[in-house]
Amino acid sequence: MEGFDNQSADDKQNLTQIGNIGGSTSDVDSSIGASKGSLVQETDFVSALDQATSDLEQSKEKSEPPKMGTCQFAGTSMCQCNKTEGRNASLEGTSETDSSNDDHNHAKPEGAGNFDFHIDLAAVGPTRGLDPKQVRVERSLKEDIGRKGDLLDPGGGRNTVIGSGDSDIILGTGGGFNTITTGTGKDVVILGKETTNRIFDFDPSRDRLGFSSDVDINNIVIAQGKNPGKGALDQPLDSITSTLIIDKSTNHILASLSFVDASALSTGNFRTIDAGALGTLDKTKFNTQEGSGQLNGTRNRDKLVGGSGDDFLYVGNDGFKIKQAKGIDEFPFPTDSPGSTKVDATLKDGVLKINGTWKDFDGLPLFSQDGVDEKIDPTATILNGADPDKFTQGFISVPEDVEGNPITGAHLHFSPSGDKRGNFADATVVRFVETEVNADFKSGTLRGEFELSPEEQAAFLAGNIYLNIHTNIDGDKDGKGGFPTGENRINFNQNVVKFR
Repeated sequence: MEGFDNQSADDKQNLTQIGNIGGSTSDVDSSIGASKGSLVQETDFVSALDQATSDLEQSKEKSEPPKMGTCQFAGTSMCQCNKTEGRNASLEGTSETDSSNDDHNHAKPEGAGNFDFHIDLAAVGPTRGLDPKQVRVERSLKEDIGRKGDLLDPGGGRNTVIGSGDSDIILGTGGGFNTITTGTGKDVVILGKETTNRIFDFDPSRDRLGFSSDVDINNIVIAQGKNPGKGALDQPLDSITSTLIIDKSTNHILASLSFVDASALSTGNFRTIDAGALGTLDKTKFNTQEGSGQLNGTRNRDKLVGGSGDDFLYVGNDGFKIKQAKGIDEFPFPTDSPGSTKVDATLKDGVLKINGTWKDFDGLPLFSQDGVDEKIDPTATILNGADPDKFTQGFISVPEDVEGNPITGAHLHFSPSGDKRGNFADATVVRFVETEVNADFKSGTLRGEFELSPEEQAAFLAGNIYLNIHTNIDGDKDGKGGFPTGENRINFNQNVVKFR
């Protein structure tokens, strides 16, 4: 798989393999375990993967480029297509892999969001450590912050941090739980003892993790999560698509790197931060804000310092731009539909507005035709092998989203696709988008206005939100009833969402 363009083979060899560490090294076990919540038994999961793989191999791929991926198992031993690109090729997959068993259930699993900040090392993938002699000691941070980069310190509590388009320094050392979108640039996230940092957009080709002086680098282990559970933004920290940085002396998760393959990390991604390193920024000129709640950055160099409560350190409304998103394909279930979608989006003061058009669809969006599409049209194509009589029940189980918007066939979901990170999916609904059908029964419009939480804003600006349009009903009577598993996917990925 693709990894670091700027790291040498020697760097990669300097990671110390410490094998399969068995039992816990801590007495902390009450909140430990990847089997909690939505974790399925391994045998059932493998069976579901096998079934889904078999179904996917029978589906047709579209001919129009660019492809988002040929199957949800690309890069794994279960994939036969061998056409995947992207730095996370071996990770590419989806929490929908068991959808042939749950009939495309879009509900959030029970217990999702009750994060476990400690984990038994037996519940993760193979672990490896760091050779302290090979990890650089950072005695000054003056060269690590960009000309318009920010110093962001959320403090304690449950916080959200969104960095800038330049190189930032983010302190994840306050003892709380931080959700972080770093932005672009060569960012440094400093990890501290008994603090958990969930990073939505860590880029192994440029970003680094530093360890504060209260963390013993000899106790650091790196591992891939093993939990196949879904839940959108509330998916478990030890998700199979996340890399974990763990302090084995306490089994505390210091960092969970979403949509990152553990094999992509090398020694060059790590630093030990000298106790006096932050002091080297004392003479740096910042626009400084300190306080609780939401602190908004500027286009210049900012120092934002939160309090002991739940804070939101935000890049500011003018810190990014959003290009038009286009969809001509579907993932994880590719179709042969000629349909296409264009969507414009804005995010201002936490409000996401979506307006778009769709055309040349084989079917009409689910639930757009009152009273006729609560059952699957006989001419519709279900690509995941689900029982047609039960399929719509997976949708109906979520009659409205968290803001009370009623069910539609157009959904916002959490996971990236179509950029260098690879292709992922999670069926859990984030929001329902309103759809309208034109008189030709092959085209229509999309619209939505949503108040996003700070964590949802971080997910959107990380490029981790997508729009899926599920179709059903042969509206124009051409013998094609659409794709209830999804006819078009529109990604608000890192090619669409750009930091300034």
